[in-house]
Amino acid sequence: MSRPAVTRPPNQRPELPKLGTSVPRGPVLLDTNVFINALAGRGPAVLRQLLEALPRLFVAAPTRAELSWVRGRLDPNHTGTARVLATYEALLSRIDPAKVLVPVDADWLAAGELAGHAARVVAGGGGKIATAFDRVELISAALTAILARQAGFTVVTADRDFAVLARLVPGLHVLFYDRRGDG
Repeated sequence: MSRPAVTRPPNQRPELPKLGTSVPRGPVLLDTNVFINALAGRGPAVLRQLLEALPRLFVAAPTRAELSWVRGRLDPNHTGTARVLATYEALLSRIDPAKVLVPVDADWLAAGELAGHAARVVAGGGGKIATAFDRVELISAALTAILARQAGFTVVTADRDFAVLARLVPGLHVLFYDRRGDG
């Protein structure tokens, strides 16, 4: 999995492929932020269309884990917890288990190495992976990227880590959206 480092000056942002106004054709893998932003009413309207099309779309196992995180994180005594959990439970139940890409050990190893390469690229561009949370998030993104590339799927995301990952993983296709609105 060794790859040469890919660096660019921090002030140069490549044009990223954009999610259109309708559900993309072909096999699509939704990143966690699609679910979170659609539920929160952020981002373009197509995010909500993606959730409506969910039974025929794909997710990676790390996305299911990240979505189920709220079960343990939310305060059971808070008045809004039951409503939020019901929303997430309904969403998770709409994910067809046959549409979940599940990693094997070799995928985890490759994702760890890929995340390390990506961290070096980010650091070379003036950024940094500052916390353990950043590191875990980057490993989850790398694992999602590896699974999507192996399956030949296009990842839909707002996560800019995928811009780095797409440069490091030949054949990875990503469509980005702006969570603030269309495009």
